[in-house]
Amino acid sequence: MSNGRSLEQKRLHQIWLISWLRQTYMKWHLQFSLKFWNGSGLNRELERVFSAMSLKCCPNKPGSSSTRMHGLLLTSSKEEIVVHGSTDMGPTSQNYQGNAQWETLELYLEKYRTFQSGLPATVAETLLRTDPQIELPLWLVHMFKESRRDRTWGMAGQVSNPASLFQLYVDYGRFTEATNLLLEYTESFASVRPSDLINRKKPFAAWFPYTTIERLWCQLEELSNLGHMVDHYRKLKSLLHGALQNHLKQVKVDSEDALSAAAC
Repeated sequence: MSNGRSLEQKRLHQIWLISWLRQTYMKWHLQFSLKFWNGSGLNRELERVFSAMSLKCCPNKPGSSSTRMHGLLLTSSKEEIVVHGSTDMGPTSQNYQGNAQWETLELYLEKYRTFQSGLPATVAETLLRTDPQIELPLWLVHMFKESRRDRTWGMAGQVSNPASLFQLYVDYGRFTEATNLLLEYTESFASVRPSDLINRKKPFAAWFPYTTIERLWCQLEELSNLGHMVDHYRKLKSLLHGALQNHLKQVKVDSEDALSAAAC
């Protein structure tokens, strides 16, 4: 019976600790390092905590203390033509508070993504769901790109990988960013060093989210047909078409080379 009471007390303490962390947004991060519990329960709690932290950074969320931020903290595509709001950033104290929210989120995400690799995706999805026009921080985008494993090409990686960022962009209508991200990785795939060509041609060495790419193409075509920003979406379609055409030609050459090598 004493063991049962001890386990119940431990469980209640864990619940209290998570609740406290939600309220303070992990002000005392060492509390998280006391012990990590088994199973997916902790992962879900971490996701909830980071989702709550992300909401504090959303300028369009009612009650948020953050403001839309520009400059070094956030980045947008060089081809982005969405018209942002006023350049009036409000009082300095409000700007500092908004900056502090982003800095806190970056600090803890960098620390705890080693325990839960899906946290960057949780943060990005929360931000885009709350404000589909928000500019994702450059450091957050880099976390997706850094997840790609060594000796692999394409957009695969851990849970928060380039492909998952690409899917989020498509899901939330960020078609310019999605197109530019895909162009970046198809160009990277085509321009590997000569010493890496053999590895790139191995089976399953590269992976691209072709189903999501097809969704992006259909969305661009539909928006063009509806008359929305026709020139812009036609340009994106043209870039996408050229990139895919070159990419598929390269994949065909790699496949033929791999078959020839296997026959020798």
